Amino acid sequence: MQVKVEKLEKSRAKLTVDIEADVLEKAMEEAYRKNVKKINIPGFRKGKAPRKIIELNYGPNVFLEDAVDILLLRLYQDALAETEIQPVAQPDVDVEQIDPAEGATFTYTVDVYPQLELGQYKGLQVEREIVKITDESVDDVLRQEQDRNSQLVVADRTTVQEGDFAVIDFVGYVDGKPFSGGAGENHTLEVGAGTFIPGFEEQLVGFEVGVTGDIQVTFPEEYHAEQLAGQEATFTVTVKELKEKSLPEIDDEFVKDISEYETLDELKAVIRKNLEDEATRRTTAKVENRLLELIAEDSPCEIPQSMIDHQAEHIMEDYLASMARRGVSEEMYLEMTGQSREEIRASFEPVAKTWIMHDLILEAIREQEGITVSGEEVNEKIQEYLSHGGELTPEVEGRMREYWESQREAIEHTIGRTKTIQLIVDHAEITEVDAPSEAAEQE
Repeated sequence: MQVKVEKLEKSRAKLTVDIEADVLEKAMEEAYRKNVKKINIPGFRKGKAPRKIIELNYGPNVFLEDAVDILLLRLYQDALAETEIQPVAQPDVDVEQIDPAEGATFTYTVDVYPQLELGQYKGLQVEREIVKITDESVDDVLRQEQDRNSQLVVADRTTVQEGDFAVIDFVGYVDGKPFSGGAGENHTLEVGAGTFIPGFEEQLVGFEVGVTGDIQVTFPEEYHAEQLAGQEATFTVTVKELKEKSLPEIDDEFVKDISEYETLDELKAVIRKNLEDEATRRTTAKVENRLLELIAEDSPCEIPQSMIDHQAEHIMEDYLASMARRGVSEEMYLEMTGQSREEIRASFEPVAKTWIMHDLILEAIREQEGITVSGEEVNEKIQEYLSHGGELTPEVEGRMREYWESQREAIEHTIGRTKTIQLIVDHAEITEVDAPSEAAEQE
């Protein structure tokens, strides 16, 4: 067997494999032995006809197609072992020429693991934003907790205001006819939350409890139900009951009810620390991503489309799974967005390409710097994971340890990645700047 490698554009390679006639002959003999039991030839018991007799009856190349099927995978695997090519997808296969008397030539064109020309990764200049956690930021968190612990109570008035929770019956009409999904009874609507059709909630303000009225709206052009997109509609609405939030007082008693702390000052200190830690994680991630972006700009690499497709598919599946955990099935999500699976997958291609590029960069730097991970470091990380589970029974701890032990290779990869990123950060020139005031307020 002779193998020739031709490097193509966009991280593709073409393997040309030539075999002698004797290799092809052995494959044809193997194909004969595989098929002979199924062949009937007059004068011979089933499965006992000699190969020559079968070829006389069905033609000299009767076993050639099966011989090719036998050879294709076998030759491909041998060629990969000989050339050390790293394929990332299934190959496109062609039979260039085949003749039992002369041999055969096969070609395998395949996407291969991309080669990165690693650029500068030390001495890079980036800015790190310093987010100042204000008293207002802490109070915002407390107000969110206050809102989560609120109760809906019947309002002592009868006129709908923004922020109220109106219990309504409604029926929608397009061209004077009710439409599917356009009616509801005892529906609780937070007025001003923007969860209904644009314009509906604004017009509900001023309605009186027990009174029926009409609301005119126009469905958005991009509405998920195509038959309603852009249509004018009339909703006949009756406000049956009006509720409002009753908020608990934010004091020491409130703190005792919602947390393990005794005083408001204690909880505020914990909230501030959590906000500071989260801001540090976020700004650190921004610095790391910016450094990787700078390295990527200086590191030419052609990533094959098959790798991008595979990564985008993986990201999409994770995203759809996360939506399903929130109660939104894939079918519901596709209807809500008006997109197909292929369109959603394509929308993830840019981030998929970025993730692949960052992985290639970190892998190249780790190799160049000789960054290693010891077995002891993996053991420590496994112990850390186990400690997150709190107090465990011996049986549960044993099962968890068995699982994490099965993930040693992935853990080693994660630790190595973390070490490599830290090396890049340690060799960067980082200037600290105050975060924009808008960002600081949001934090």
